[in-house]
Amino acid sequence: MIELENNLTKGNVLKTLIYFSLPFLLSYFMQTLYGMADLYIIGQYNGTASTTAVSIGSQIMHMITVMIVGLAMGTTVLIGQAVGAKKSKDISTLIGNTITLYMGIAVVLMVVVLMCINPIVNIMSTPIEAIEGTKLYLTICFIGIPFITAYNLISSIFRGLGDSKSPMYFIAIACVANIILDYVFIG
Repeated sequence: MIELENNLTKGNVLKTLIYFSLPFLLSYFMQTLYGMADLYIIGQYNGTASTTAVSIGSQIMHMITVMIVGLAMGTTVLIGQAVGAKKSKDISTLIGNTITLYMGIAVVLMVVVLMCINPIVNIMSTPIEAIEGTKLYLTICFIGIPFITAYNLISSIFRGLGDSKSPMYFIAIACVANIILDYVFIG
């Protein structure tokens, strides 16, 4: 049987919920910091057009990330149910099927949005001086969709197994790396 960090079926419900949900909430707060950090750092070193490009691109990426998180949440629920029912074989099957399905979807999504960059930029009423920067920022971000999906799937799997702290640590490390790399490549 898979060993859990937290047994969410025993003990004080409120205390268990708080201890489980706080790292979960902090993780999503840190994911939001990605776009904020990019925007802050680009604003320190580049002009209005670059800031506008990152602002528009960040909003689009935030929307895509929220959709990925929402879809991955289903994995958390299914794995949590299998864990609660002590069905180890179902847990393994769910994890394997989820990874295969979502990574396939992530690659297709990446290709589709990369092909739709021009219409996306037009729909967002991007100012003329920010069009090229927005396209470049979105291209880089869209190429990262499989990685964003992988992180959110792994996080959902961990949370379904009762561990909400490890995903928080992963995103904290990624957030710090993002800020450092922003300064290295932009500054």
